Amino acid sequence: MVKKGLIYALLSAVLLSTMNLFVKMLGTSMPSGEIAFFRGFIGTIAVLSVMAYKRIPFSKEDRGLLVMRGLYGGFGMVCNFIALVHMKMSDATILFQTSGIFVLIFSAVFLKEGVPKGAGKWLLVIFAAVMVMVNPFQYETFTWYALVALLGAALSAAAYATIRSISKHGKHSNFEIMTYFLVTGMMAGLVTTDNFVMPQGDQWWLILVIGGITVVAQFFLTGAFVTTNAVVAQFLQYIGVFISSFYGYLFFDESLSITTVCAGIAMFIASVMLGRLKEQAGPIREPKVVAERLAVTPK
Repeated sequence: MVKKGLIYALLSAVLLSTMNLFVKMLGTSMPSGEIAFFRGFIGTIAVLSVMAYKRIPFSKEDRGLLVMRGLYGGFGMVCNFIALVHMKMSDATILFQTSGIFVLIFSAVFLKEGVPKGAGKWLLVIFAAVMVMVNPFQYETFTWYALVALLGAALSAAAYATIRSISKHGKHSNFEIMTYFLVTGMMAGLVTTDNFVMPQGDQWWLILVIGGITVVAQFFLTGAFVTTNAVVAQFLQYIGVFISSFYGYLFFDESLSITTVCAGIAMFIASVMLGRLKEQAGPIREPKVVAERLAVTPK
C-alpha cells in the first residue's frame, strides 16, 4: 500500500503541475475564481457520472468532515490560482509547497501522529527559506500574492489532514471525497469572482483540459493521502516545483533568480529530511477497510 501511495503522489504532482500551466495561460483573460468554478463544475459532472455508473453510494457518516475538507481545499485552490496568475510559476509553486510544513503541524495537532525528534532545525531552515522568498521587509520586491500563496498552502494542508482523518474511519470511497471537494471548490470560485467573463473559443478547450486533469490528479492525490503517511505524500509533491519551473521558462520566458534557487533547494532538502525523520519514527497502520475499498477502485 505504501508503494502505491508513493506512485499516486508522484503522478498527482506531474498532473497538477501541468494543470497549473493551463491555469496560468487562462488566467490572463479570466478571473482565477471563475477558473476554479469551471474546474469544479466539470470535475463534479465527471465524478458523479462515474459514481452513478459504478453504483457507488454516498455515505451518511462524517459529512461535517467531508464538507470541511471541501471548503479547505476549495478556497486553497482559489488562492493557488490567484498566486499562479500574478507570480512566476516557480515562485508560486515553491511557496504553495510549504503546505507540507502545515501538514506536519496539523497531523501532529489533530491526528496525533507526532512530530519526529530533530524536526525543529529543519523547520527553521524552511521558515528562513520562506522569509527569503517572500522578503516582507523589502517594499520594492514584496508582493501580497506571496502571502496568498502561503494562505493557500495552509488551507490545502488542512484539507490533506482532513482526508487522513476521514480515511481512518474507512467508510468513504475516493470518489465521494473528491465530489465534496469539487462541489465546494466550485462554490469557492463563485464567491471569489466579482466579474464573470463568458469563455470564448479556445478558452473552452483550456477549461475542459483543466477539468479533465483535475479529476485524474485528484484521484491520485486522494489515493496518496489515503494509502501512505500524510507528510510523506505531501513532500513528494515537490517534484511539481521542478516541473512548474520548467514550464515557466518554456512558455512564459520566466527566469529563476539565484535567491529563489537557493531558497527552493534549502526547502527541498529540509522537507526530505523531515520526511525521513517521519518515516524513521515508524509507519502508521492503514485501516483494513480503506485498503479493501482502494483495491476495487479503478486504477
